[in-house]
Amino acid sequence: MDENKQFWPPLGLAYIAAVLEKGSHSVEIIDRDLSLRKNGLDFDKADLDTIERIRSFKADIVGISVTTPNMPDVIHISSLIRRSFPDVMIVAGGPHVSGEPDLALREAEAIDVAVRGEGELTMLELASGKGLSSVNGITYRKGGDIVTNPGRSLIDDIDMLPMPARHLLDMKFYTRPSRFTSRNLNLRTTSIFTARGCPYRCNFCAGPMVFNGKVRFHSTDRVMNEIEELVSRYDIEALYFAEDMFLSSRNRAEDLLGLFIKRGLAKKIKWIAQAKTSIVTEDLLRLMKEAGCVGIEYGFESGSQRVLDLMNKRQEIEEGLRAAHLTRRAGLRFQANIITGYPGERAEDFKATIRFIKRIRPNMVGFNIFMPLPGTASYENLKRLGRPLPKWEDVGDQEAPQVNYADMPEGKFEKLYLKARLTVILPINFRNFIVDNAHNPFRLMAIGFTQFGGVLTKILRMLPKLIAPSKGKRQAW
Repeated sequence: MDENKQFWPPLGLAYIAAVLEKGSHSVEIIDRDLSLRKNGLDFDKADLDTIERIRSFKADIVGISVTTPNMPDVIHISSLIRRSFPDVMIVAGGPHVSGEPDLALREAEAIDVAVRGEGELTMLELASGKGLSSVNGITYRKGGDIVTNPGRSLIDDIDMLPMPARHLLDMKFYTRPSRFTSRNLNLRTTSIFTARGCPYRCNFCAGPMVFNGKVRFHSTDRVMNEIEELVSRYDIEALYFAEDMFLSSRNRAEDLLGLFIKRGLAKKIKWIAQAKTSIVTEDLLRLMKEAGCVGIEYGFESGSQRVLDLMNKRQEIEEGLRAAHLTRRAGLRFQANIITGYPGERAEDFKATIRFIKRIRPNMVGFNIFMPLPGTASYENLKRLGRPLPKWEDVGDQEAPQVNYADMPEGKFEKLYLKARLTVILPINFRNFIVDNAHNPFRLMAIGFTQFGGVLTKILRMLPKLIAPSKGKRQAW
């Protein structure tokens, strides 16, 4: 059983592949993450699989999607591709490359072109043989220099894009039940994007770098057609709306929810979405529930107004408390996403966050240590101040050694964080895991052992740090 991992299909690649296929180009998606999992994380076997598939496909261009944590593997695999296929054009895109295009080319010497921002039309022009100097939105090598072309305008009408080429993905794998993907529900779940962009500019988020604060929506008919295709072709039971903010437009959301009910989808599938606390109302939440919604993720981020302001969150503590209350009253589950260790966060801010979590009583908590992502305002500010930046492979890995950006001594922050995980976060997540799975004892035992066995091991490693004597009086949250 492998329900403790998240199975998100690489829809960014699938959108690019669909545009290329529509432009009469042959495309294959080599899902390296999936290859690694199927090969038991044996990188040598995954490397061999990658090279053989490129060879059999006779590729002219190899595109690589780059997130910050996988940059070391991108450096490795691009070098291997270059040695194996000297004449292939290697193109890199994705959020990490968009945030640090020059650095990405310097670190990965085998990559020829870095695509900044949305990649569909840029890749189409590259595949069609357009000269690099004429392609907007790229940074590329010219002799020994790195050249940056003007940026590319956003796609105004995203309905012009074909549906993502899921037929090139192993959707049987990507729709298997996972307690993370379906947020503790034992359902065949997949993700969908019905919009691009977010109207807000949180300092820790890379979205504004790509989307410039502009929100573009797929039409409601397009969304309904895509969902109905997912239900009929892949037999999905649940959906995760992966856009940054499902409720960017209340009128559009209400139209979409009405169609869920009218077309009977509310009875066929359950769904989860992200929302901002200041937007939700009791009427809207009840309509969401009637339309099949079973859970909401709120980016509460902090229980300290001071830290929220540092984040440029444009959110009030009282709005968070109100949203939590209304969501419970509407009969919906919700997950609280929290960022700790933010630059400038003090011990009293951290403790305020823990008290806040206890007050809102979420069903699940995503309790994350702040990571500076390339392209974010926080990252640029840390660079400007000369602060140390994390190793790429450590970004997103909560168990890796972390750079302390909080305004408190490293030992102090680490101890607060470990204590909170052990005494507050773990009990909340474990208790609700039991409640959600009490009807299925076999699944409860099987997943509980594989997931929480690892957690217990981590707790044992934490104990020496947690019980180490502290100066001053012991304080409660």
